[in-house]
Amino acid sequence: MNKQAIKTKTGAAKRSIPPKPAASTAAKSPKARNEAELEARITRALAEAFPNIADDAIVLQRHFTVRLGHETRDLDSAALWHKTGRADILLFHDDRPLAVLEIKRDTVAITRQDYEQAQSYANMLTPRPPLVIVSNGNDTRCYEANTGAEWKPDSDAGAKVQKLLANTAKIAAADMRWAIEALLGRDLDLWPSAMRSCTARLLGDLTDPPGASGRPVARDFLFPRIATAQAAAALKTGTLFTLIDGPPAAGKTNLLRELAQDTAASDELAVLMLRGSGPGLFQSIANLFAAAFEWPLTPHDARQWMRRMSQADAGPSLVIAIDGVEPGTVMAADLHELASIEVGPKLKVILTADQREGLTRTTNGRATTGIGALGTEIELGTLGLEEFRVAQRILAEARIGFVPGAEYCQDYRAPWVLRALYDDVARDPRYGDGRSGVILSAALGLRLVDTTRETYAGQSDLLRGYRVLARDAIADNHSGVGDLAIAQSNAFVVRQDALSPESRERLAGLRAAGHVRVYRQGREDVVLPTVPAVFMVELADAAAAILEARGAADAKAAGEWLGRRLEGVYLGDLVGAQAIRTLAETTGRFSEGIVHGLFSIKPREELVEDRLIAFATPDGEIVHLKIERGKAWVSDRFGNVRGEPINMGSERSQMMGDVTGWMILGQLAQLPTARVGDDADRIDAKILFEVGQCPFPLLRANERGLGHLEHDLGDHGRVLCTEQGAIEATTQAMAEMLSRPWEGAEDFVAAVLEEGSLPLLHRLMIALRTVRGYREDRTEWASEVLRDHVAPEIKRLLKTAAKPKQATRSKPSIKRKSAKRRSRKR
Repeated sequence: MNKQAIKTKTGAAKRSIPPKPAASTAAKSPKARNEAELEARITRALAEAFPNIADDAIVLQRHFTVRLGHETRDLDSAALWHKTGRADILLFHDDRPLAVLEIKRDTVAITRQDYEQAQSYANMLTPRPPLVIVSNGNDTRCYEANTGAEWKPDSDAGAKVQKLLANTAKIAAADMRWAIEALLGRDLDLWPSAMRSCTARLLGDLTDPPGASGRPVARDFLFPRIATAQAAAALKTGTLFTLIDGPPAAGKTNLLRELAQDTAASDELAVLMLRGSGPGLFQSIANLFAAAFEWPLTPHDARQWMRRMSQADAGPSLVIAIDGVEPGTVMAADLHELASIEVGPKLKVILTADQREGLTRTTNGRATTGIGALGTEIELGTLGLEEFRVAQRILAEARIGFVPGAEYCQDYRAPWVLRALYDDVARDPRYGDGRSGVILSAALGLRLVDTTRETYAGQSDLLRGYRVLARDAIADNHSGVGDLAIAQSNAFVVRQDALSPESRERLAGLRAAGHVRVYRQGREDVVLPTVPAVFMVELADAAAAILEARGAADAKAAGEWLGRRLEGVYLGDLVGAQAIRTLAETTGRFSEGIVHGLFSIKPREELVEDRLIAFATPDGEIVHLKIERGKAWVSDRFGNVRGEPINMGSERSQMMGDVTGWMILGQLAQLPTARVGDDADRIDAKILFEVGQCPFPLLRANERGLGHLEHDLGDHGRVLCTEQGAIEATTQAMAEMLSRPWEGAEDFVAAVLEEGSLPLLHRLMIALRTVRGYREDRTEWASEVLRDHVAPEIKRLLKTAAKPKQATRSKPSIKRKSAKRRSRKR
């Protein structure tokens, strides 16, 4: 122990009270002035408290440690004095703890809280000092640590000290519950670190090591979200509650993780993170303190502690972050109760939910709950453009890159997709040397399926539960109707009314494991899988089973069923392509009639005219528009209009339809496919030759900030700007086919040139540019084909296509300056 004896010049047994420290004009450093002031105040306080005790009989320990359950707190008097104008010092008499001395500046009056603070330290020490002394230079007060009674020094102070020390050994252990409450409630340096330690432990439980999957957090993978900054601002200046709303696997847990990390050293916010499942808010805090601090509490105690904490005058705000709150749970009930308690501004709650309406609206939906009235709502969805670009840089540090154009792919904006791709690379020993890496295509492909199968191969309960749900989902003839169609185009959503008895039996287990969420979507009760990658694979397998049964009777009709059934289904092209692949792998055969059935569904594009449409706003609200004769009205779901119409102008919105069948073929063509015994007869090449002639891009609508650039070729259709890269699955498949050794490559190029389709030639040009940029062994060949054949043919066709009526405007061109940015709605 660092003890320092108090010495005087005379060594007399009695000391007179020294004068108050005067301000010095000598040139001293701030540190030296602070230390001199502290020394003067200590000397004066000891003279007032122990006027009849010899100086050398009292020893000071300026640095000591108190233990709070599993936590420890180091007290350094000099550092505290410099930082806060307060210092705590431990006094010894005859080598036994005598008192805890708390020194304050003379501008701060002594309060009961100061005594309680010092007493709490005394009660945490073993053996416990019997006295507590508080002094500000003007006033010095002494108390008995056990009873709290004021202790008055007199001529017999020495004898009294001896008696106190003797009694200390006989007094029972301190009331630890009171001591810890005083420390957590008053000490502005201790409780934030205690809360943050609890948060760190919970995050550790929720975190997977690199390459592992199953928990919501990846240890070395976190990309910042704009919603986190919005949440931090709301917690500092906003209402009691901040609600983070978003679909499963949108990154809500990682938002709380980011918030906790960003505020780890904050003077404004200290985060205590809890699970939304479990015994409720107040019992969770009571359990936490019992485990971490050895402090037995009742829920009522926890409630009162939170209320007192919220009314503190100084220090950071306590932020209780609750991950995954579902309506109707004990946690939700406690939060509703908290909304009715008058709490101060130093308590904030941030919670995540898959559906906020169940928490913010009453059961009948007509009124706002306390949470809703006192809450700020923040929507967390797929990544915006800037968020994705930041994520790209972070993935690059993990040796994961993208072919140019990935920022145009809406599928990559889903956080769960990026996590799955990261885990795949992180666990692959081929990339463990820190030098090797992987380049992902600009369009999401079937690699995600392979990754998912490998990752979750051993989780039989999850796989079986999702399998029966997927079977019911694919067999549901009422799926994709009404308001539910919008939700099902952006996530995997299963109607509860479509569930089989086996699915209903397994639903409780899936919910308990956190693998599904159940709530109401519009007028439908729905089930949402929380591991979308696994459900996607099981949905593909379920579709494959139906495809096999239907294909046995009529393969072409089976293919047409697949394309139409998956129209408007989230990631329907990947699901359909994998269904065909699964069929081929499980049966050992593949009917070309399925491909013909998909080809029979011709993609169409038409003006949005004379119809009622619905779309979702960024905050999840469903808006209906009735469109007639070039004007649009806001309406209800039945087409009853209100307000004034909006003139849609000359550049009318267009709507795509029946595109999923050909998009499935584009994904399927990424798998080299040929007739048995005839490698030259490539089915994938035939698919690309036909699909490549589609007169408009086959892309999902990008709703998060980046419309793609197109060139309008008049009657020949529209094509993507070449500088965007191979952002269509069809073009990417063409690039992969031409990047591998294949004797038929020259014949394929010749057939494209002979066909004379500008959309097909344009897709071939983008594919060859991709090959030239990423396959060194094919660079020379691709450059030659582009320079000598493809580019001249495109120029010739553009020149031939020019018509007299176009003479007054710029001729269609493949240059960027003629491109228009388009962002289509589904």
